[in-house]
Amino acid sequence: MEGKEYNDWRNFGIRVKNSRNSIGMTVEKLAEKSGRTENFIFRIEGGQGCSIHTLYQLSKALNKSSDYLLFGEDMKTKEVNYSDREIIDNILNQCDEKQLKIIKDVLIAICPNFDDLKK
Repeated sequence: MEGKEYNDWRNFGIRVKNSRNSIGMTVEKLAEKSGRTENFIFRIEGGQGCSIHTLYQLSKALNKSSDYLLFGEDMKTKEVNYSDREIIDNILNQCDEKQLKIIKDVLIAICPNFDDLKK
């Protein structure tokens, strides 16, 4: 999906409909809560695309993440295990020279076996 236009509107519509039905919400109520017409909700549930603003409104009305509505899963629940080295590298790459010196001094202070780093 990265770098491509979203085009899975049929499944998006199915997830909207299933989400609505799972909480006993009518099309009329979803239309009211999302600021759309009933006809528009029927079209979305039938596979028509929508704007980012409409996605946000539907997500809010259905209490579902936009990730779920678009992809069928919450992206934040996907566990990504970054190594300590990757995390530290990401942090260090954002530091300026002054911040790097402070980090070096802290490492030297808390790691007595790093005497060679003082040079």
